[in-house]
Amino acid sequence: MEKPFPAYKGNEDYVFVCYSHADSGPVYADLEQLRSDGVNIWYDEGIPAGSSWRGEIAQAIEDASRLIYFISPNSIQSEHCLREVDYALNHDVPIIPVYLEELQLPRELALVLNRVQAVFRHSDERYSGRLLEAAQGGAQPHPFASARKRRKPGPPPVGWILAAVLFLVAVWQFAPSFETAKSSTVASTAKPNAFDAYLEGMELMERWDKGDNLDSAIENFVTATEHDPEFALAHARLAEARRMQFALTRDQEKLDLALASINEALRIDPQLAPVQVSFGRIQATQGNMDLAFDALNKALQIDPNDASANAAIARLYERLGRFDDAEQHFRTAVSLDPDDLLVIDSYANFLFRRGRIDEAIEQWQRVVRIAPDHYVALVNLGSALDDSGRVAEAITMYQRAIAIKPTFMAYSNLGSASSRAGRYQEAIEYLQKALEIEESNWLAWGNLAYVYSWMDERDALAAETFARAIDLAEQARGQNPRDPWVHSDLALYYAKTGRAELALERLATATSLSSDSGAILAAAAEVHEILGQRDRALALIRESVELGYPVPHIRGNPELLDLVEAAGI
Repeated sequence: MEKPFPAYKGNEDYVFVCYSHADSGPVYADLEQLRSDGVNIWYDEGIPAGSSWRGEIAQAIEDASRLIYFISPNSIQSEHCLREVDYALNHDVPIIPVYLEELQLPRELALVLNRVQAVFRHSDERYSGRLLEAAQGGAQPHPFASARKRRKPGPPPVGWILAAVLFLVAVWQFAPSFETAKSSTVASTAKPNAFDAYLEGMELMERWDKGDNLDSAIENFVTATEHDPEFALAHARLAEARRMQFALTRDQEKLDLALASINEALRIDPQLAPVQVSFGRIQATQGNMDLAFDALNKALQIDPNDASANAAIARLYERLGRFDDAEQHFRTAVSLDPDDLLVIDSYANFLFRRGRIDEAIEQWQRVVRIAPDHYVALVNLGSALDDSGRVAEAITMYQRAIAIKPTFMAYSNLGSASSRAGRYQEAIEYLQKALEIEESNWLAWGNLAYVYSWMDERDALAAETFARAIDLAEQARGQNPRDPWVHSDLALYYAKTGRAELALERLATATSLSSDSGAILAAAAEVHEILGQRDRALALIRESVELGYPVPHIRGNPELLDLVEAAGI
């Protein structure tokens, strides 16, 4: 839902609004009424593009005269809301609880909010007037809060520390069933030092792409589990972080460690949604789709409002070919947590794989607006722009990514984009830099060989480079004979080096493994064109376009210039 008005910016008193985006309808209606009554309001509309959203929110809470917390099943399960309330507690900002519907708070949250004069939207005939009075300062402030915070806090009272710690322990544990939250192992056993390390790990995990954040997150989760061996969520997050390490490095030891951590989490408390989400993702990584599906369904039964669970099962539906179900869950995940970078990136990747390039660009642009230094999103955005024919913009995105973190993928993609722009010498330099990072990547060697083949007096160098690409790709084929892409690439390399029989043999395997891939069929068209089989090439290139293969890529390939003209593409 579109936000109704700009957030307040000025030096007068204002209220900070904490709410779940799932409750935007009633919340925005109340905010518009308060604003018309002269109340200055800051809510998440006030985060400037390109800024650090966490820093902006923290500053806005610190400077607020009070915080209005719209309470609903959605908001007490929202990690963002609970962090905002916790931050207000820690900075002596008065909290006004506003109940959107009747519900019973878990006892740990009730400990710090039930002593505050609340406002009840669902049952109070004088609701609007009471809300206005509270927003203007008439409601009883939080018992631990001063009337207006404009000082650096000194050592807080012991009773405040105890209440805040109990609250912190509770907020990360809420599930739809409040009885489950009351009996949660973590809520009753997690020690403050363990929980501090856990929270730090969670902060680092959100920006795993930055520096050594992922390694530091793992260190924090390990610390949390060492301080409190029965901290189920810490074990689960440790498993997820190690699974991500495996995805980035393909180091089997990382996956083995992830399995050990998630098994420990399951032993302690299998009734936590994040535990089942991590278990499901690890099973999917291992190819155990039935176990993954069961775990993710269980996570959603425990907490249907878990954005990560919805995103994870969406990816699984996609892998199973159930694209409508996948999209439904991706959309749900984004609506539940519209600022979760991993969720938005996952949805963008889904759209990209489905050939919905413009929609993918829009989602990756959202990620970059929230986190301008997210190098992975910049590379992904570059790929989508490249596929849409916006090569100059793609090159800019890759260059921005490299300025943040030089990676193989950024250099490799930049090399490919530069070659499509006809900037062959630059393409060579970028591809060589990619190979300095990942020397054994056959695709980069193959792309480099292609560039040499399009330049004058580089035939010998092209042949030598193709030989290197073929050697590495054949090794990869031996390790994973059912990978259609390695067969497809080998078909191209053999065609370029005049070995027609091997080219057609590898191509037949590629198309049998992935007959509905536009990219595979475009490669097949190229193989037949190189081998002088124009009629077959024409049929395949048209079919690849029908399956969504980007026309700009076809037009930007020097191997297909004559075919493009013949096909009228």
